[in-house]
Amino acid sequence: MSGIIGGKPTMSKVRKMLYESRRPPLPALVGMVFIPWLVYVAVYYLRSFDMHYNSEEMCNILSFVLAIPIAVFAFMAFNLAMNGNDPIPMAFLTVATLVCWALGYVLGESSYTLFMKPYYELSNLNTYQRIDPTTWQGSQLMDAGMIEFKKGSKLQLKTSMGFKNDNIYCVAPVVLQNATADHYDFWAVGTNCCSGHVPDFQCGEYSNPMARWGLRVMDEESRDMYRLAVKEAEAAFNLKAPHPIFMHWMVDPQSEVEAYKDDGFRYLVASTGITFAVLLAVVLSFAFVLHALF
Repeated sequence: MSGIIGGKPTMSKVRKMLYESRRPPLPALVGMVFIPWLVYVAVYYLRSFDMHYNSEEMCNILSFVLAIPIAVFAFMAFNLAMNGNDPIPMAFLTVATLVCWALGYVLGESSYTLFMKPYYELSNLNTYQRIDPTTWQGSQLMDAGMIEFKKGSKLQLKTSMGFKNDNIYCVAPVVLQNATADHYDFWAVGTNCCSGHVPDFQCGEYSNPMARWGLRVMDEESRDMYRLAVKEAEAAFNLKAPHPIFMHWMVDPQSEVEAYKDDGFRYLVASTGITFAVLLAVVLSFAFVLHALF
């Protein structure tokens, strides 16, 4: 059949014409996948990596510059609708790019806070070796990121303490075996690895005789909680800790620092791959729906 009855198009012909008028061409479908995805990758990278650490102000500016295409796409969709053309593909591109920009911002910021910020901060701090915890004071090592203590240093578990505030923040002083000290400024710490009732610190590599390194705790909120735990230890055991430094007790802190960076890049690769796959599925579904409707 020609699709014409009495010189007028049949319903099937009309539906076909409507579909062909609304069907996005292949380049448009490719753009619907890659443009939002590239915006996601760019925003995520800006929010998560060294640009954020080196210049937060420039990072913010560039992040919002990448939102300009969203406004452009929205204007184009509105203009198409005002001129009697189909705005649906351009509206779809606008929404997809907006969602990807927002996801890139939020997830990139999360990756920065969890992984890359601690990595950059620790990498830019100093490393000190063979420190005697009985003679050195915390005020002398305020720029320390990693501290190796003198051979014979250990955790004094009998004077450990826990402070409970939702989580239990556990602390134990670093001491030199068979040495006396008039101050205790170096504290191994951990979360939810003691009871908080008795000295039973079990955080990090507390039981490893080879552990003599401390990796500085960078999270400010956690440091405040650990400081309260130290205050309790001072009162309970008659200790003095005028300038406490809080550390994770371990054998190899450099590997832990590198793990922050590795996790940051791993999350970048995983999230960009998942975002691309979801976008591809959504765009194909969008094209299929248009085909089914028209």
